[in-house]
Amino acid sequence: MKLLKNTKILLTLILFLSSSTLFAKVATLKGKVINNKDYTEIQLQDIQGHTIETQKLDKEGNFVFDMKFKKFDFYILFFEKGKFTVFFPEPGEKTEMLIDVKDLKNPKIINSVQSNLFYEYSNQISGTPNEEKRVSIVKDMVDKHTNSPVCVLFIDILNKDTDIAYHNKLVKGLEAYSDNPMISDFMKSIQNAKNLKVGGLAPEIVLNSPDGKPLKLSSTRGNYVLIDFWASWCRPCRAENPNNVKLYKKYHDKGFEIYGVSLDKDKASWLKAIKDDNLTWIHVSDLKFWQSEGAKTYNVRGIPHTVLLDKDGKILATGLRGKPLEDKLKELFGE
Repeated sequence: MKLLKNTKILLTLILFLSSSTLFAKVATLKGKVINNKDYTEIQLQDIQGHTIETQKLDKEGNFVFDMKFKKFDFYILFFEKGKFTVFFPEPGEKTEMLIDVKDLKNPKIINSVQSNLFYEYSNQISGTPNEEKRVSIVKDMVDKHTNSPVCVLFIDILNKDTDIAYHNKLVKGLEAYSDNPMISDFMKSIQNAKNLKVGGLAPEIVLNSPDGKPLKLSSTRGNYVLIDFWASWCRPCRAENPNNVKLYKKYHDKGFEIYGVSLDKDKASWLKAIKDDNLTWIHVSDLKFWQSEGAKTYNVRGIPHTVLLDKDGKILATGLRGKPLEDKLKELFGE
């Protein structure tokens, strides 16, 4: 009886340890750098370029990262600006990489499904100058690898209007990765695209003015409003400002407002640009650079970017600036 009891305890312990191992799956990474005369170390960075870990290369160029990768994410293996490769681990993978400094776009990768998938399609796309063919390659990728998070790195090659079915297909396929910030942002951008159609009510923005007070976009209702996404560091934006100043002076008293959303990250630079360019309209920012909540809501991928609203806050047009914006305001105000 005692032997039977001990056997049950042992079986329970084995099952517990097996279960614990299952739930504690991690990925690891080791590798070797070849044809290298310039580098003594390699950095593991996140997708924003922040260094997570640095490892020295031994005399043969070998390295091993201490970090254990508990979930999928996008990583960069960095030497210096313009010199890097990438690593996209899935838990459980014991990855080995052979990185040739003279051919960083073709590392040899053992046991990293997503990393290999990235290079397979990246090399196809980069070697194809024909836009129609590039679109075809991305569609093929989404069709064959709907559940691959790497697809989000190429999906912008497809048009959100004409190829929205592929975007929606990928959203459904990546539900298991929705806790990843980049995947989450992609999913939100597809939902946002549905809210940004001409004729629809413009999504709300609530950001702080230069004096720290929150200002709602909806507070401008009753005017024709130009949402102007810009930044002090953006040369095309600064070049466009004199035209906006001219139009604002001409039409502001007749019911035209500008709601400027800055993608600055330095408040002093933002305020200096407002003053230097004589921008007397509404200004807001959360100083989050490309992570600006306003920019995310409106799927802003480049600046300057504008959205023109009617008096009820509905979207009239996007991307108007210069002469097209001037012509549209003449049409709206009858002069």
